[in-house]
Amino acid sequence: MKIAAVTAEFNPLHLGHLRILEKARALSPDFLLVILNGSVTQRGELALTDKYTRARHALLAGADAVIELPQIFGAACAERFADAAVKLLAALPAEEKILLFGSEEGELAPLQNAAKILSQEPEEMALDLRDLLDMGLSYPAARAQAFSDYAARHGIPVADLTKPNNILAIEYLSSIEKRKGVTPLTVKREGDYDATTINAAAPSASAIRLALGEGKKEQCAAALPAYVAEDLPENSGDDLSPILLYHLSQTDAKTLSGIADVTEGIENRILRLAAEYSDSDSLVKAVSTKRYTEARVRRILIHSLLGVTRRFFEKEINAAPYYKVLGVKKSHTEVLSLFSRTATLLTGEEEAKQSGNACAALDAKAYDLYRVAKKATDLPDGMIVL
Repeated sequence: MKIAAVTAEFNPLHLGHLRILEKARALSPDFLLVILNGSVTQRGELALTDKYTRARHALLAGADAVIELPQIFGAACAERFADAAVKLLAALPAEEKILLFGSEEGELAPLQNAAKILSQEPEEMALDLRDLLDMGLSYPAARAQAFSDYAARHGIPVADLTKPNNILAIEYLSSIEKRKGVTPLTVKREGDYDATTINAAAPSASAIRLALGEGKKEQCAAALPAYVAEDLPENSGDDLSPILLYHLSQTDAKTLSGIADVTEGIENRILRLAAEYSDSDSLVKAVSTKRYTEARVRRILIHSLLGVTRRFFEKEINAAPYYKVLGVKKSHTEVLSLFSRTATLLTGEEEAKQSGNACAALDAKAYDLYRVAKKATDLPDGMIVL
């Protein structure tokens, strides 16, 4: 059996995503699997549309089955996000398992060189990193600079570590090397990931979300399949602030200090500033520092809201996998038996809550948060068959 897999958020699924799915389909797999992030994105924000709607989009775009990336890692750093996806794919009993992912580099060798250097953490690079941090650079910028300088001194061709898709690609490769049994394949990412204007030929999900936030839904249509465009909300406004700020008002520093990704007393800064702001975006900007990026602060806030402690998070890293199926093609329902032979199979939110699996229950909890924040009472709550 050959499985081709793509990890995605599809927030929203655009024409660029269609191209990577087409490349996956061109490999002639027995089935094409999408590992989809759930209700909260890797940046710590609620997705534009619910996970079942995005799973349906994936099926319409060519996927045969869609499973949920455990939410605890879906709202985590790139390393944990990537490793969680590779873990799910690596566990499946197939002779060939291929993971496709986008990268600005577009070639494996420079990405693999980068992954090897970062996994070794050379002392020379670590010393440069400390010096750059002392000079006032943010951690991501200092790490990228120290890495680039080290590679240049040693004449090693490497991928650009300032590019977001390259960063995630390197983490996929690191996890594949550790877990074995998965073949990587990268696809060149066209266009600018952080673009602020919509380019239909090489679209950016960030630009699409920005346009929606400005009430420009019609401008997004050229970059989207029609079935995605019709499901998008009128805007991408903030739905989480009241819930989040109330939660923080009822949280103490000791509790917050035990939340995943909290270090160095940042809990005190968060709680002090939370009393001064009425929306989460302003709070995140105020809390963030050179060491705590806005994305990291958002992830801390979401982890606090969902009750993801550092101890819980670290325990789940090595926990047995489970397969939460969001959607499947009628022609490929036999893959359900493949999942069930490998690990626990879950096909609905209530089933996840009652499963006894704390990580799966958290997926359902995040979906409940999504329902409340989006004021949506009619969302799907179980596997869709298309």
